[in-house]
Amino acid sequence: MDASSRRSPTSGRPEPKLTVIVVNYDGWPDVLSLVSRLEDEPEFLSGACQVVVVDNASLGPLPESPALHRPGLQLVLRPDNGGFGVGVNAGWRQSRGRWLLLLNPDVDVEPGTLGRIFDRIDALDALPGDPPGVVGFGLRNSDGSSQGSVGVFPSLARTVFEQFLPRSRRKYQVDGRIRFGPVDWVTGACMLVNTRMMTELGGFDEDFFLYHEEVALCRTARDRGWRIEYDPTVSVIHRHPLQNRPVSPKMRVVIRHSKLLYFRKHTPRWQFLALAWVVALEAAAKGAWAALRGRPVERRAWRTIGHIAQRLRRGRGPRGRRVLALAEEAERGPSEPARVPEPSRRLARNAASRPAGGGVLRRESRASASRDRA
Repeated sequence: MDASSRRSPTSGRPEPKLTVIVVNYDGWPDVLSLVSRLEDEPEFLSGACQVVVVDNASLGPLPESPALHRPGLQLVLRPDNGGFGVGVNAGWRQSRGRWLLLLNPDVDVEPGTLGRIFDRIDALDALPGDPPGVVGFGLRNSDGSSQGSVGVFPSLARTVFEQFLPRSRRKYQVDGRIRFGPVDWVTGACMLVNTRMMTELGGFDEDFFLYHEEVALCRTARDRGWRIEYDPTVSVIHRHPLQNRPVSPKMRVVIRHSKLLYFRKHTPRWQFLALAWVVALEAAAKGAWAALRGRPVERRAWRTIGHIAQRLRRGRGPRGRRVLALAEEAERGPSEPARVPEPSRRLARNAASRPAGGGVLRRESRASASRDRA
């Protein structure tokens, strides 16, 4: 019997073939828009698709929306903001599908998109041998133009060369040169993931707070013999890609850390040491320039980046949400208090108002996050 025709003993809905995971942090309007579109799709209405929304301890309150109360949707409240990979892993622990579809909240899914993805899944499952570990789909800008979604694995030479390119072309390959088939890595904004591969790898590397975690996942998967593929016949609109936005000092700290951490874990040591040395020099020069121009936030951010490069070089660098804490401290200054969410109050208030038979609400504790997935 196919998994999509089996029924869950608790909900009475068919066991899903696909679980969509959406990781949120203070982006509820985008999340509600995306979830509402997904819930109108026949695959969700039939129970073949499960949706899991993971909230990484957003500072604002949970919205009161019918979209979050639908059977087939599960809401997971995390106690802290551990980053994208931590959020995906939390959603994976609650998933029931054989495949995972990772979607950014700022993605627009047009009618019929889930159907095309299900057709792709059926084709993959029918192939002889093992299906790929990851399949990336095409991304488009709001005007319909193509958006970068595929890249080659970073190297020291390529990273240095990319500094002379426009930001939109530094990380991604030009889509016109990409064809259907094997690639090095695909972006996590719209990524289909084989749960067998996730189990073998143990999920995303939670040392990365944000950015490069999907590159690291694909690198590890390739090293373990899994294929990474790109399928441009399915595409979604991605409204706010990083390369189209100005980079704040806070995000610059996070991005530099992720790049350095990737090199430390996945490239020859000499390449990592050389990059750490270059980043430390960059931080010293740009930090001094920011001080001369009277920009204290930029100066603190570059100083933090320099410290991170030095500490990673010595093997004691920060990981996960500690990186966010350092970036936020650089942004606000050490004398200002941090804004802290109150997930327990959010949980109590919203659980009390959730109707019977609605979407499942779970609060993930730090202890449960550390246990192996059953």
